[in-house]
Amino acid sequence: MPKNQVKKTKEKKDKKSIIAWIVSHKDFITIILGLCAALYPILNTAYIIMYQTKCEKFYGIPGKYFDSNIDNKLLYLLCIITLILISVAPAFMKKYYKERGNLTKGYLIEAVFLSVITGMGIGAVNVYSLIEIMKQTYKTNAFFGSINNWLDNHACFTITIVIVLGSFSILGITLIDNLRTIKRILLKKIVYILLTISLTLSVIVMLYGLIFKVSISIEDKTKYEFVTYNNDEYVVLSSYHEKLLLSPFQIDKKGQYIFKTNQYLFRKPYEGLYQYKDIECSPLIIRN
Repeated sequence: MPKNQVKKTKEKKDKKSIIAWIVSHKDFITIILGLCAALYPILNTAYIIMYQTKCEKFYGIPGKYFDSNIDNKLLYLLCIITLILISVAPAFMKKYYKERGNLTKGYLIEAVFLSVITGMGIGAVNVYSLIEIMKQTYKTNAFFGSINNWLDNHACFTITIVIVLGSFSILGITLIDNLRTIKRILLKKIVYILLTISLTLSVIVMLYGLIFKVSISIEDKTKYEFVTYNNDEYVVLSSYHEKLLLSPFQIDKKGQYIFKTNQYLFRKPYEGLYQYKDIECSPLIIRN
């Protein structure tokens, strides 16, 4: 039998085996999907309660007037999990073909290519995570402030390094068996050290970025809508029963926004002149 025909026959068998695995585990997959569907309303309700509690504590206004949902955060978490699974797929694909004695140069090149591409995806997510970390830590103390300033001033260099680290990490995981065959001990140690550093930094950035993104942080919110009614300006805090929850505010000489939440009112949403602003730092709240 010609080699090309043998190769095609093996590929068909591999595809059939994957489909067969899915079919044989369909009950387990159905149970997992059912559990996810059942857990969603519980998680969403718990999230809303925590969100309302934090809003009440921060603004000094009853939490019942605030509403949110966990959809965006769950979608972000699902995207991260999916990207991680896709990233490790080349390594499993390589192992799968190697165990069956079917690891050709073509499959190896395909695995390397997919590793680099998915690694760049991991790096892009880590760039976003790093931005989220910088937003949360820049005002913590002078040390983190100086680090954030340096990263901000060298943005192109930082983005490039983060993406390269992501690609190198995934590529290293895929080719870990090949790295073990390096004969030069010094070179092997250098590669392992670089891979360890790359993986550690990538995991830390992704983990902390995920924590900051998924966590509820009303105190760090800086983007608000502002509305003007008859020359009176208000900040929009929330919407409640098709009405907007508004509070008066002022800006001091330093540009600091001060929300006077000891007074608030409700107005219809389709009146007035609106502006959407990033006030850059968390507002001061006058509750009493």
